[in-house]
Amino acid sequence: MNLIRTVAALILASAAAWAQNVPISSIRISTQPSGARFYVDGQPYLAPQVFLWPQGSKHIVQFPTMKNPDGTSTGCQISQDEQFQYCFGGWTESTGALVPAGAEDQIVTASPSVTWLQANLTVKYKVRVRFSAGTTTEAPTCGGAPGNAPQDILRGGLVYIAGVCFGEGSDIWSEGSITLNAFPYPGFVFTGWNINGQQIDSYLKTYKLVGPITLQPQFQLAKRVQFITNPLGMQLLIDRTPTPTSAVGSLDYLSANFSPCKQTLNLPPMPPITIPALCFGEFDFLPGTKHVVSAVTPQLDSTGHWWVLDKFSNGQDPNTAYVADSDTMTRALVTANFLPGVQAAFVTDPSGLKLTVDGRDNWQQYNFIWGAGTAHVVTASDTQVDANGRKWTFTGWSNGGPATQSVVTDPNEPNLRLIASFSTQGQLKVLTNPPGITLKIDGEDCITPCVADRPKNTNVAISAPDSVKIDATSRLDFLGWSDGAKLARTFTLNGQAQTIFANYSYAYLMAVTSDPEGGADFRFNPASPDGFYLTNTDVTVTAVPRPGFKFRRWNGDLEGVYNIGTVNVSGPRGIIAGLDRIPYIAPAGVRNAAGDTPDGSVAPGSIISIFGESLAGRVEVGPTNPLSQTLADVVVTVNDRILPLMFVSPQQINAQLLSDLPDGTYTLKVRWTGKPDVNGTFTISRNAPGLFARVVDSQSWSVAVHEDGSLVTAGSPAARGEMITLYGTGFGPYTQKVLDGFAIPGNAEVKVADPVVVQAGDTSIQPEWSGAVYGVVGLVITRFRVPETTPAENVDLTVTVNGKPSNKVILPVRE
Repeated sequence: MNLIRTVAALILASAAAWAQNVPISSIRISTQPSGARFYVDGQPYLAPQVFLWPQGSKHIVQFPTMKNPDGTSTGCQISQDEQFQYCFGGWTESTGALVPAGAEDQIVTASPSVTWLQANLTVKYKVRVRFSAGTTTEAPTCGGAPGNAPQDILRGGLVYIAGVCFGEGSDIWSEGSITLNAFPYPGFVFTGWNINGQQIDSYLKTYKLVGPITLQPQFQLAKRVQFITNPLGMQLLIDRTPTPTSAVGSLDYLSANFSPCKQTLNLPPMPPITIPALCFGEFDFLPGTKHVVSAVTPQLDSTGHWWVLDKFSNGQDPNTAYVADSDTMTRALVTANFLPGVQAAFVTDPSGLKLTVDGRDNWQQYNFIWGAGTAHVVTASDTQVDANGRKWTFTGWSNGGPATQSVVTDPNEPNLRLIASFSTQGQLKVLTNPPGITLKIDGEDCITPCVADRPKNTNVAISAPDSVKIDATSRLDFLGWSDGAKLARTFTLNGQAQTIFANYSYAYLMAVTSDPEGGADFRFNPASPDGFYLTNTDVTVTAVPRPGFKFRRWNGDLEGVYNIGTVNVSGPRGIIAGLDRIPYIAPAGVRNAAGDTPDGSVAPGSIISIFGESLAGRVEVGPTNPLSQTLADVVVTVNDRILPLMFVSPQQINAQLLSDLPDGTYTLKVRWTGKPDVNGTFTISRNAPGLFARVVDSQSWSVAVHEDGSLVTAGSPAARGEMITLYGTGFGPYTQKVLDGFAIPGNAEVKVADPVVVQAGDTSIQPEWSGAVYGVVGLVITRFRVPETTPAENVDLTVTVNGKPSNKVILPVRE
């Protein structure tokens, strides 16, 4: 006994020591999704749980499911509120090595490698199927859809939900989307689904489940409407659907007791108890709904005769809405009354022209079948244009009636036929390529394509433009008529439809310029009077630099460093000839600044002008006293002596000649820093007078002033006997020496040394005084009195100094 106690004590002590030293493992047990029950060691849980177990300890985890009657598992459990069904899909755990994962019961040995265990579930929702009040909940026969109605009690219909047939209230479990389909029995109509209080009208519906629902199909007693025809058996259009009607006559169809259909005339399925079967031509309408009723018209009966719908027995016209009333206990009878059909045909001569029949002019053909005794209006328009653009004029109907006439069908004349005859004129269609060009047809503007309708042998005058402007750089140029005629021509119509073409081609501007502008002349091969060329023309362009310029390279739509190149004009082109400036003095480019002297010479001390190109880089005007020897990096020398400068510019330099130069021929040199020097040759004469002039309308008017200092002009001419002061330069030496480049002092009276004579027309005048103008450089004035004998007109005026004449100017004179 004592031994047994000792052994037991040792075992207990060993177990206690083991429990204190064994490590603890953590494991999380859950379901996905959560909310389903699971058991751990017999304890139920509804939410994820974390357990701390000693490693190596054993535990039982279970997912409980409902059992089938045979004791096998259904694989699912129902939530405590009985709205959800959780179906077991297997366990997964952290290592991914669980086998068998599909066992609902698992034995778990605590281990640090297994940190979680999860039951994977599929959730299904309860779908409560409930039929509307007033319909049975007993199960119908669901052998086929819709199938015949059971003959036990009155039923409104059956439904298919998720592919399962229902005729009574029931609960099912489903997931995802379910299909709904409702089949009302004869005598009833389906009005919609009520799903959790939400109304859905479509009888066929796919509904996505997101939770439990209550689903109620709604069936309602229908309004039975029977359609028959007179004569029987014609086809109607009910809601635009071809519908056959009964061809069997019977008093049963006039009964209000819903007599059964004649044999072979009923429509499936068999109706429920107390409801008569649907016959051909019968409909169950929802009370208050509208339905379009008409008929196939015209149509043939079984004997091959034509019939045309006239009216319905309730007074409705075809293609109007029939409204089903709310009296569901009484069948409505509607008869479609037809008239015998009469064939009518209308023909145009020539064929293909249009007629207006009963207000429509868009008939595909003019063959009709109309009801006997009905009236119809047919119209042939006075003029019309056919598909080819020819104009036709109505000449008469075959029955001699007016252009617009009423035709009444006669059953005794089953084939009515009328011919509308038309005549036409000659036609000329004028086209252009491309279209849209404005021509003149007999003096009137017309945008192509143009059509001219004229009697035979009429001459039509046509004028096409030589060119049509598109924009500033593009246009269309006339190439020629299709028959080779000239631009303006006439055409004689032969009574038929004739066509001529005017062909045009695109032409584009080739704009050529130089940089600097005006520095070159251009030659073109082929030449163009206005710079436009027909599309795809190859044009050779040659740049000929003007004096003072040197060709550098092409820019724009032409490239290259040679002054000749070829351009294809496939569109507007812009070409620039890049030039370099080089100094240049024109032949006889050194002249009297006032005007050209008769012999071209210049006088010492006078103001001269040097004409050329690229003489300076810019315009610069120097000081007036003293004059500058350098302007804009330009210096002018004669015999290596620097001339005083008044101003410089690219095309002209004004300077003062040195007053001590003797007569002779000289070389003048213009030096522009950075550019090559350029020389000009000129002649110096002791006297080379020049008179300043104002050029107006190519006429040189004298620069002269009245005694009061105002300018003499055509509007303010000189008066006879008036003292006039005339301005010039180059009159020769003075009676005393002056400093070149410096203005004459105001207190000095410096006279011209040689004799001066003023010639006014045929009159020679001795001036009262000629000399330098104080305050300026190189300027001379001559004062003279206008003779009383001078005619009151524009008088030619010159000055002669020491026998050397000046240029000619105009002096206006008044009385």
